[in-house]
Amino acid sequence: MIIRIEDIRSCCADIIAAVDNNEISVVTETLELLTKGEYLYMSVTNREYYAQVRMKINEGETIHATVNAKQFLKLISLMTTETVEFKTNDNCLTIKGNGTYRLPLIFDGDNLLEIPVININNVTAEFDVSSEVLNSIL
Repeated sequence: MIIRIEDIRSCCADIIAAVDNNEISVVTETLELLTKGEYLYMSVTNREYYAQVRMKINEGETIHATVNAKQFLKLISLMTTETVEFKTNDNCLTIKGNGTYRLPLIFDGDNLLEIPVININNVTAEFDVSSEVLNSIL
């Protein structure tokens, strides 16, 4: 999958504030990348909250990877190429930009680790909050 660096960098800037700095468990320091239809979802959690950013991509391109959030986000922030390419193999997410980088995938036993979604029952309202507002609260 090939993505324009400005698009992925924008999503990374939105989700970086939600990455937990406490290294309590593997789940709190991971980021899950998952394509569904024409969107790429990037998700993080600390088991108290769940944050997800959605980015429009070309439909048909698939990826599912769970990697160290800090490593991934720092790498993307340092890229200076126009596009970045993502591929997964058995144990790595390969990122091609200024060079070729391999981030190890994080597994839970034999299966790729999936970020647990925190569902809120009986949602009474739905709204969007800009990352600037969330950063000002922090």
